[in-house]
Amino acid sequence: MKLVEAMKVIDNGWVKRLKGFRVHFQKREKSQWITDYFPDQEAKPITSEISIWELARRFAEATKSEGPEVNDGDIVNIYVVDDLGNPVNFYATNQPKIFNYREIR
Repeated sequence: MKLVEAMKVIDNGWVKRLKGFRVHFQKREKSQWITDYFPDQEAKPITSEISIWELARRFAEATKSEGPEVNDGDIVNIYVVDDLGNPVNFYATNQPKIFNYREIR
């Protein structure tokens, strides 16, 4: 067996290392919800899982709305996604975590 073939077999059995992380959020603009990310899709993602979760937490604290009413500019449903856009469980609990959660209709 060639080394390339063996590496394909080996790679299939291992967990893939993620290339980076982004913060996913939804923002209210002109009476509709817009999904966005930071760093944006064209920028290089953050490689540290702990750092990106801390950025998400700080962003949530800085954008927390005061009341239950929905206003333009509100930012909700903040969480971390991997380089493929899949939600990432919080590193400390291995459970999903969403900051400033709001059900979107």
